Amino acid sequence: MANLQFDLDPGAWQTVSDPSLSYPMAYDFQMLGWDRDARTVDFVLRFNAEGGHCQRHRHLASTTVLIMEGEQHLLELHPDGSTTPKKRVKGEYARSTGEDANPHMERGGPEGGVVFYSCHAPDGRLFEFIDDDGAVIGEATFDNMVGAWERHLTMHADEQSAAG
Repeated sequence: MANLQFDLDPGAWQTVSDPSLSYPMAYDFQMLGWDRDARTVDFVLRFNAEGGHCQRHRHLASTTVLIMEGEQHLLELHPDGSTTPKKRVKGEYARSTGEDANPHMERGGPEGGVVFYSCHAPDGRLFEFIDDDGAVIGEATFDNMVGAWERHLTMHADEQSAAG
């Protein structure tokens, strides 16, 4: 099991954005730990106050969230085109026990937000990414999420070494 430390240093976060999407996607990501045998992963997303979302997605794994700072705004997207908004505030905890019925959009509140996530994915599948038409366009798995974070850590360590 890999255990990391929650770090407020800006360099400890991986910035994720995609200006090509029809909505503002921008957030910071930090992995806290994972267990390959149990297929669990813990991470934190930091949303800015400018309305940056994470990718439109549907959870495939059991997921626990804790709002650490600010707010989390969710917009559940129904097949008939209707939506259901949800707001969670600092200190609020929520848990799903499996796949979401519908995809959703997710962002911080007026002051942004910091949200802790813990996902358990026995089959290794964490999220499906959804396009504007509701079609699945990709998937986040345990292995590709951990691999991307390991590459980020290596790159960050190389940058720190070069800086002296």
